[in-house]
Amino acid sequence: MSAPSTGSLTERFAALADPALWRALAPALHLGDESFSAAAAEPIHFEPAMLAELRASLLREGYFQLPPLDWGIDVAAFGAGVSAVVGAGYMPAFAFMYDEAWFMYARLGALIAAVLDERYMMMPAFWAWHVDGVREPAGWTPHRDLGHRTLLPDRRPKAMTFWLPLTDATPQNGCMYILPADRDPLYGTPNDHQTSLELQNVRALPSPAGGVLAWTQAAFHWGGRARQPIDKPRVSISVEFQRGDQPPIYEPLLNPRQSPDAILRLRLILRQMIQYKHMYPLAPDMQALAEASAFRPGPTPAFLASMMAK
Repeated sequence: MSAPSTGSLTERFAALADPALWRALAPALHLGDESFSAAAAEPIHFEPAMLAELRASLLREGYFQLPPLDWGIDVAAFGAGVSAVVGAGYMPAFAFMYDEAWFMYARLGALIAAVLDERYMMMPAFWAWHVDGVREPAGWTPHRDLGHRTLLPDRRPKAMTFWLPLTDATPQNGCMYILPADRDPLYGTPNDHQTSLELQNVRALPSPAGGVLAWTQAAFHWGGRARQPIDKPRVSISVEFQRGDQPPIYEPLLNPRQSPDAILRLRLILRQMIQYKHMYPLAPDMQALAEASAFRPGPTPAFLASMMAK
């Protein structure tokens, strides 16, 4: 089974938006289950001392890491569902058709509010990975997300990326690596498009399934290359969020406390395909569908102007 490539654009969009398609691929997962999603209204609790420590880590190193949390869902089943989606010929980003993805980020609300602000918003920027060493041999190459313009003058983040492993992420299957901010002379500077890297400063960030990795969008990071063969793929998802007291970086910003319906989820997924097509080339039929149906990708004009300013 693979993405429908016949019929009109409207018919193909309707086929991908049909919850029955995704339920058949991963019967253990949920799509449009209001009672299931309602449980996400109760955020995971974090002790104030821990939150203070995480904020200090962000200022010092540009990231933090947490062990597996009590999500209230079967994280292993979610990871297996993503593998089923990929096995059927779909991009891993279709993981966001399932309630589980939105549920996990909704339950992180107290944490995200503590490290950004209470009015934080979800940016229409997310992705999923299925690093199996074959179809996807590695995570993304070394990069910064949006760079120094996403830091306040005191180096607090305006925007952050929250990355969740659904299977164990190890050096063997391509865990994340980061250059800590306090070891990065270019962090938070206008020259952060350059690279100044001493290999001994690089930090590997293996993480058990259900853990959390979060970094500022100025942090220099990448996903590792999986060895051959690997026992289990590295399956993970990420979403970007921004402070609510700052002008929108991307539009439309999304209410992180509301789970989009199937139509909006699909339009957002198609947006990601356009946004990241330089990394995941699209077949002509899928590109036509994405261009016809997706929210248009890209930063707001104001943020673009700040990027272009000397």
